[in-house]
Amino acid sequence: MAIVTIPVSEDGSRIDRCIRRVLGNINQGILEKCLRSGLILLDNKKTKSSDKVTAGQILEYSNEIDFLNLNKKENLNQEYNHYYKKLYNEIFIKESDDYIAFNKPCGLAVQGGSKIKYNIDDMLKHKFGSDKTPKLVHRIDKETSGLLLVAKDQTSAKKLSNYFKERKILKIYLALVSPAPKIRSGTINSPLIKARDLENQKMVIDEDKGKFSITEYKVIDIVGSQVGLLALYPKTGRTHQLRVHLESINAPIVGDRKYKGLSDVYSSIQDLPGHKNISSMKWKPDHIKNLQLHAYSITLPSGEIIEAPITDDLKKTLEFLGLNLPSNINNIFNK
Repeated sequence: MAIVTIPVSEDGSRIDRCIRRVLGNINQGILEKCLRSGLILLDNKKTKSSDKVTAGQILEYSNEIDFLNLNKKENLNQEYNHYYKKLYNEIFIKESDDYIAFNKPCGLAVQGGSKIKYNIDDMLKHKFGSDKTPKLVHRIDKETSGLLLVAKDQTSAKKLSNYFKERKILKIYLALVSPAPKIRSGTINSPLIKARDLENQKMVIDEDKGKFSITEYKVIDIVGSQVGLLALYPKTGRTHQLRVHLESINAPIVGDRKYKGLSDVYSSIQDLPGHKNISSMKWKPDHIKNLQLHAYSITLPSGEIIEAPITDDLKKTLEFLGLNLPSNINNIFNK
């Protein structure tokens, strides 16, 4: 047991409030359980959370109790502030009166969760404060890199959200797939629904119960028939839509661990015509750990185009494979 003397400043305070100020933050339910079980004692006696303390009394508590020490909390805030300030500067693209545009890295979540340490939403709160935090108006997967727009105020949020809902915004993604689709361009119209296996959070195609989901795609460049670079236009915004749709035509995205395709992908034993590098280096899609899916650009109703440059990781992979990005990507789906 650890020991602390009640300071004069806490004389007459409730013991639960005194504990939070002296030892650190703790959930009220857990605190009361600790008091009842004797893990916290006042002058070697059990006490209730509402009892008052007197300066000079001895507070004993188990070392196993997980208090969020106030100094530790402050240090944690400083750590987050430092990280988010650096992150903001690294991923910032541009801003207007309505929005701020970021180039989100692969592996960074847009919103928080129980197992997520850093996320875009928290970055905005640390940067602007809770009252003036920019508003999220759309999402991209944690595993997906690329363009994310946030609205600077409520009026802009409503306007941009309506653009997305009414499909007035053209979103273009880039994806490295293996194998390449047999048909070089097309429209995938397959309804999606969350699978019953919620633990894996997979989406599946369900023609009867699924939600309307549509994706246009075009092959930009290929290596043989085994590896392709695709431009994608998701006309709807379902969870994992692009990943499921590409898997459904047996062109899974390289680096995808959930949607791996319907058959074996390129084997390093084979030779790809006109590409000795892949054979000699024994390149395989499974060697790529990050999802090779990038939100490349958004075209607003005004005609303004916002771009997020591809990641260094994807750029190096494309250079190694000899795949090229054309200069007219933003016009590729124009009718």
